[in-house]
Amino acid sequence: MLQVFIVDDEAPARAELRYLLEQFADVQVIGEAGSGEEAVEQVLGLEPDAVFLDIHLQDRDGVDLGQELLESMVNPPVIIFASAYEIHAVRAFETEAVDYIVKPFSESRLEKTMNRVRKWMLRKESARPLLKAEPSPAENLEERLHSLLQNVLTEQSPRRVPVEKNGKIMLIDPNEIVYATLEGRYASIYTRFEQYASSFTLQELENRLSPHQFFRTHRAYIVNLNKTAELVPWFKGAIHLVMQDQRKTEVPVSRNVVKELKRRLGF
Repeated sequence: MLQVFIVDDEAPARAELRYLLEQFADVQVIGEAGSGEEAVEQVLGLEPDAVFLDIHLQDRDGVDLGQELLESMVNPPVIIFASAYEIHAVRAFETEAVDYIVKPFSESRLEKTMNRVRKWMLRKESARPLLKAEPSPAENLEERLHSLLQNVLTEQSPRRVPVEKNGKIMLIDPNEIVYATLEGRYASIYTRFEQYASSFTLQELENRLSPHQFFRTHRAYIVNLNKTAELVPWFKGAIHLVMQDQRKTEVPVSRNVVKELKRRLGF
């Protein structure tokens, strides 16, 4: 059995990954942690074969944490980095990660990851012990970098977003989303002409959407930067964005992100 440990500060993400991993007959999830500090203590004690490690932890940088595990363990685990953003793939590679996967996880993509883990474990068993997850001769650095980045490029293809309207579940193209806002616990999604309910929190929805196209303007709003019509000055340095939906909705922008928003829009 491959013994796997999960590190992610979001409980729903840990639960989803645990469920998917437990579908493999040869995989056993032996533990999980919601913080970097907790992860170090448990991983050192349990010595799993592989660790799925989220790059964005509240208390630690995930890449630095992965490097610490590799350097501090006599028999370090295989590291698989996970993130909602593809931009950290090269940093993951530099830490000698075996793979890098983009959230949300799919069964087919996770199967490829586990195949890579199995091959890596076979190399460790058939060759001399590999200190600090040293790359084997059969897989040099250039090949590993190409493989990691190719995996990321594959995952960049647009994903449909499940939404609900009139009791029906529909899948919409993220490009159709104009903005989303928090209504109660979950996000409501607005396209040019329609409003949809969702089962995502705003944070979960943000994790599914491309950070190059979507921007968190406010704790309660995410906008599609390609669907903005104009900026309206507001009080005390704040601004509103006029969106390209049928109602020309004005979305508030928190003062602390105005500078970054203007940069993203080319101001």
